[in-house]
Amino acid sequence: MPAPGLFPYRYRAYRGDGSVVVATIDAASPEAAVAAVYDAGLTPFETVRVAARGDRVAARRARSVAGPAGPSDRLSLKELRAFTVELATLTLAELPLDEAMRSVAGPGAKPKAGRLARSLLADLLGGAQLSEAMARHPRSFPPDYRAIVGAGEAGAALPRVLGELAEALARRVEVRGKLLAAMVYPAILLAMSLASVGVIVAVLVPNLTPIFTDAGLPLPGILGTLVAARDASGAAAAVALAVGLALAGLARAGTRDPMVRLAADRLLVRLPVLGAFLTAGEAARFLRGLGTLIGAGVPMMGALRIALDLVANRDLARRYAASLERVPNGESLTASLGDAALVPASALRFVALGEETGRLGPMLSKAAGLLEGDQQRAIDRLLSLLTPVMTLAVGGAVGALIMSVMGAVLSINDLAFK
Repeated sequence: MPAPGLFPYRYRAYRGDGSVVVATIDAASPEAAVAAVYDAGLTPFETVRVAARGDRVAARRARSVAGPAGPSDRLSLKELRAFTVELATLTLAELPLDEAMRSVAGPGAKPKAGRLARSLLADLLGGAQLSEAMARHPRSFPPDYRAIVGAGEAGAALPRVLGELAEALARRVEVRGKLLAAMVYPAILLAMSLASVGVIVAVLVPNLTPIFTDAGLPLPGILGTLVAARDASGAAAAVALAVGLALAGLARAGTRDPMVRLAADRLLVRLPVLGAFLTAGEAARFLRGLGTLIGAGVPMMGALRIALDLVANRDLARRYAASLERVPNGESLTASLGDAALVPASALRFVALGEETGRLGPMLSKAAGLLEGDQQRAIDRLLSLLTPVMTLAVGGAVGALIMSVMGAVLSINDLAFK
């Protein structure tokens, strides 16, 4: 039995020769347990409090209250950000994790977030780590999110890691919100344009066609095209539906084939403008995650393995893995990433500065912030051009169609003199 005020913690740690130690230690808090393991000359990568009998009873009660979390309890990006912000705020205020989770699940919580928090609380009281509890809800907590939370737990830096996750999610919500807001006007413009074309095809064209056919004259160019399109619309719709279903089936089958997914990702990376944008985005994600992990005290090689899982593009992930294999052999992180052209030179300077000054974690975060800022400005420029370009393109197309139809209408006057 541990002394009063101490709790048993099961830990896994690396020895100096790279072998793994699994043992138990008594400590007053997770931070104290991690510090004690470091004092023993080991490098911990997992620290879990062993649940006492009373905790297991409380866990069973919490599970009965929480109820099952079904597919409808999946958190959206905004809901995940709000959940993370609240949990980070409470843990940064030095509230114990179980108490923080009770507060998140307490009065005022939204139904989905409340059910999810109660389910997580039940697992925490049962002795699971937060990352392990989140792994039981993969639809709400993606793998990269859980990996960073797990690293924060291993380094006894969970509150700070949750805070950085909240900031990253806030940036993603902001970018998505800007994209959606910028697409509202073009979407309305496109819908109104399609409605105008529909009125012309469904109302005006049927009334004009008999005038020319009764006179035995061919339909003017634009009218003939519209009538042919209308007559073929049924067959074309059936063909389009069949082709669409076939392509959807092929795409779904392709996403299950690793080689097809790798080829698709490789193609995306090699596109002229989009490829550079995707490469910079993956670099920002990798550097942000690596900086967070190193700042949380995760050893370099473990941090590199976890950060590598954050790279979503499979082709880039393979290139990252190949370049990072040189780091254990003594090559610097700057040289490994620079030779593979995975990180832009502007951000690579921060990586080199971090290695030179011994402040690699903060410098990696600054490099990620630089790339994220560049991407945000590029998106803003694109969105500022989207509205006028869409207005000119759609307005020009509809205007040309209306002028052509009006030309056909005016040509009716010529029939009166024939």
